[in-house]
Amino acid sequence: MSLAKPLLPQGAALAAPATRAKVMSTLFAALCLTLLPWADGLRWLLPDLTLMVLLYWCIHAPRLAGLGIAFALGLLTDVTHGLLLGLDALAYCGAAFVALMVQKRLEGFDVPRQTLQLAPLLLGKEALVLTLGLAFGRGEADWRYLAAGLLAALLWLPLAMLLDRVAGRPVPESEHS
Repeated sequence: MSLAKPLLPQGAALAAPATRAKVMSTLFAALCLTLLPWADGLRWLLPDLTLMVLLYWCIHAPRLAGLGIAFALGLLTDVTHGLLLGLDALAYCGAAFVALMVQKRLEGFDVPRQTLQLAPLLLGKEALVLTLGLAFGRGEADWRYLAAGLLAALLWLPLAMLLDRVAGRPVPESEHS
């Protein structure tokens, strides 16, 4: 009998597949957290939790969270924040598309390596919203909003670990000891 790690997970290491109810409830909770009345002076620092949860599910349950969900969430975010209609929808679709294209690679990484891969995507979303907002005459150039993308990258680790628990994914062996 070989002591080598099996190519495919065996026994307790298998994750139960995500259900549509878990995906939709976590996306709804993230949207509700985004809608909380945050102080206007700190609004630029607020990471896009809805996008982060969407990206998590695009990586771990791509059949349940795709471009249609991304577009609908983006439109809801645009309407609730009073942004140019379609601005966040375009950014969410772009981020979800990239995440779906590299989904197999991202799924193979542990959470800290996923953070390094997703940081440019989260920062790029903020830059795209800022650039398109400026191009269509929506406000002034406030580059502090890019800090939200950096904060989102820093928060990816705890959010992914929390969503792993919600999804019922097994705890990596390095966390047992």
